[in-house]
Amino acid sequence: MKQKLISLTMLCLLISCVPAWAQQKKPIKVEIEKINAGYTIKRGGKPYFIKGAGGTSYIDRLARKGGNSIRTWSTDGAKQILDQAQQLGLTVTMGIRMGVERHGFDYNNPIAVQEQLARVRKEIMQFKDHPALLAWGIGNELNLHYSNPKVWDAVNEVAQMIHDVDPNHLVTTMLAGINQKEIDLIKEKCPALDLLSVQVYGGLAAVPAQIKAVGWEKPYMVTEWGPTGHWEGLQTPWKASIEESSSEKAEVYQSRYEASIAKDRQCVGSYVFLWGQKQERTPIWYGVFTEAGEENEVVDVMEYLWTGKYPKNKAPHIQALTLDRRQAKDMIYLTPNKTYPLHAVVNDPDNDKLTTRWELLPESTDLKEGGDREARPKTIDGLVKQRDVDKATLTAPEKEGAYRIFVYITDGKNKVATANIPFYVGEPAQHGQAEPGAIHSLYTFSSIASWADEFDQNGMPDTSKWSYDVGSPYNGWGNNELQYYTEANNENVQVSNGVLKITAQKSTSLDMPYTSTRLLSKGKGDFLYGRFETRAKVPHGRGTWPAVWMLPSEWKYGGWPNSGEIDILEHVGYDQDVVHISTHSKAYHHSINTQKTAKTKLSATVDDFHLYRIDWTPDYIKGFVDDVEIFHFANEKTGFEAWPFDQKFHWLINLAIGGNWGGAEGIDETIFPAVFEVDYVRVYPLLDQ
Repeated sequence: MKQKLISLTMLCLLISCVPAWAQQKKPIKVEIEKINAGYTIKRGGKPYFIKGAGGTSYIDRLARKGGNSIRTWSTDGAKQILDQAQQLGLTVTMGIRMGVERHGFDYNNPIAVQEQLARVRKEIMQFKDHPALLAWGIGNELNLHYSNPKVWDAVNEVAQMIHDVDPNHLVTTMLAGINQKEIDLIKEKCPALDLLSVQVYGGLAAVPAQIKAVGWEKPYMVTEWGPTGHWEGLQTPWKASIEESSSEKAEVYQSRYEASIAKDRQCVGSYVFLWGQKQERTPIWYGVFTEAGEENEVVDVMEYLWTGKYPKNKAPHIQALTLDRRQAKDMIYLTPNKTYPLHAVVNDPDNDKLTTRWELLPESTDLKEGGDREARPKTIDGLVKQRDVDKATLTAPEKEGAYRIFVYITDGKNKVATANIPFYVGEPAQHGQAEPGAIHSLYTFSSIASWADEFDQNGMPDTSKWSYDVGSPYNGWGNNELQYYTEANNENVQVSNGVLKITAQKSTSLDMPYTSTRLLSKGKGDFLYGRFETRAKVPHGRGTWPAVWMLPSEWKYGGWPNSGEIDILEHVGYDQDVVHISTHSKAYHHSINTQKTAKTKLSATVDDFHLYRIDWTPDYIKGFVDDVEIFHFANEKTGFEAWPFDQKFHWLINLAIGGNWGGAEGIDETIFPAVFEVDYVRVYPLLDQ
C-alpha cells in the first residue's frame, strides 16, 4: 500500500508539471477582435500574434527558437502533427487540399465540387476539436493560373460549412500575391472568410500598402514569405535564376519582416517559408535547413525577430562566392574540361572552425509552379578538388549545358552558410537559351531604324509621333500611383538639347499631390516584332517610378494582362542602381508573382545615360542593358495566355510617383522636381527570314 501511495503521489506530481495546454482536451476558442489600430487574434481570450513557420519538420526547434505556430498544406498526417504541436505548445493552421485548375479540376462540374465539399467536411469533423488547432486554410494559391471565378463560390461554401460545424476556429484562404481582381471577387463571393492570407516574397515590404490600396478591410496574415523568389530576380541568358546566398537571404528576411509584418496592425502574424528543406529550382532556395538538418543564418534571424535575441552560436556568414574570379551575376561561361578556381569569402561570428563541402549539379529541368514537387538533379562527382576551407578548383564538365556549383560551409555545431553559382559549359552563341517547346530560329534586324524620335527639336514632343494619357484613372492607373498626368504642359514635359525631359512636380491645384507626363505612340507608331531601343537616364530619389514600355494597340485577347505588356526599362527610386526588364501576360504577371522578369545593377544610373533594348521575334523576347543580355522569354507555343505577343504594340514613356511598387518605401519629398531623361527611341524592323 505504501508503494502504491508513493506511485500515485509521483503520478500527480508529473501531471501537475504538464502545462495547461498539454492537459487541454477540448478546442480552444479562437476569434478576431478589432482594436483601434487594427486587429488581434484572441485565443482562449488572450491576445495571440502568429510567429509561425510553414512546414512540419524540426518543429521542436521552432518552439525553442520562439516560434508559436506551424502551417500545413493539407490534413495529411494531421493527428500526429496536431499532437506534436500540442506537446510543444504550438498551434496549427491546418491546410485543406482543394482542386486547382492547373491540375485539371473543373469548378463548372457541380458533382466534383460537391464531392470535394463532402470530403473536406469529413476532414473538418475529424480534427475540429483538437486543442492545438488555430485556423483552417482553404486551398493554396487557388488564384494561380486560374480562369474560373466559381472557385471562390466553392471556397465560401467550404468556409460556411466549417463555421456551421466548427464555431471555434478561424477560416481563411491563401492567395498568391495581391491584386484588385481577386480581392474584389473574394469580398463579393466569400463573406464567410474571417481573414485573408497572402503569399509574397520579394514584395513583402509593400504588402501593407497593397492591402490598403485594394480595399481589404478585414485582418490578414502572410502564410508564405521568404527569400527573393526565383521568378523575381536576375536570370542568366540560359534561363537559370540567380539565387541569394544564405547571408543575403537573412538580410532580406529581416528587413522585409520589419518593414511589414512587424508593424502593420492589420496583420495578425505570419508563417515564414520554409521551415524544412525541399527541391524548388535548387535544393537550398527556400528551405532554411539543409538536407542534413543544418540551420542557416535565416534561422538565427527568425529567432531574433521572434524573441529579440540572437542564439549563442550563430551561423557562418558568407560574403561572396566566385568561380573563375567572377560572381553569378557575371553570367559565367566555361570551356569543357578546363579547370577554374573557386573561392568563398566566409567568416564565423563565434570563430568556430569551419569545414567546406562542394556539390556540382546539372541545372534543374523539372521546373514546376506553385510549389509543386520537383525532382532533385543528381550530383556530378569527381570534378571539384578542395584546396582549403575557402578554396577549391572546378573542372568544367565535358558535356555542354547548364550547371550549378554549390558550397556548404559548416561550423561543426549544425550551423551552415550556403551559396551557389549557375554557369554554362559552351560558347554563348551555342547555349540554346529558349525554353522547352520554343523554336530556335536565328533572327536578324535591319541596321536602319524604321521609326524613331531623336528628340532633336526643342519644345513639346512631336505630335506626329506622340499623344498623351491624361489624368489618374483606375485607382492611379491600376497601381495606386499618386501623379496626375498633364497634357503638353511645359512644366512636366519638354524637349531641349536633344533630350526628352519628363518632370514630376509637386501639385498645388489638382486632386493628386504630384503632376507628371505619360507619352504614348498609339496610332502613330504601332509595331509587331523588331528591335526596340532607348537611351535614358533615370531620376534620383525614393518614390520615383520611370518606365519605357509597350502595350497592345488593339487588346486582341482582352484587358490587362491578357493582351500583354513589355517593359523595356523600369526603375524604382528606392533601389537606385537596379533596372528591370519584364513581360506580362495572362499566365505570367506580377499580380500573381509569375511575371517573366530580370534585373541588373548599374553604376551611376542617375548620372549617366544607359542603353536599354528588347529584341522581339515570333519565338522570343530578349532584353539587353548596355548590350548585355539579361532577359530571355521564349514563346512556349501554348497559346495567348503565355504568349500574346503576336499583335501590334506601341511605346509608352512616363514618370510615375508612388504606387504599389514605386512607393513601397515611401516618397522623399525633397527630390522634386524629379526629371526622367530620354535621349532617343528607335525601332529596327525584323528582317524577312
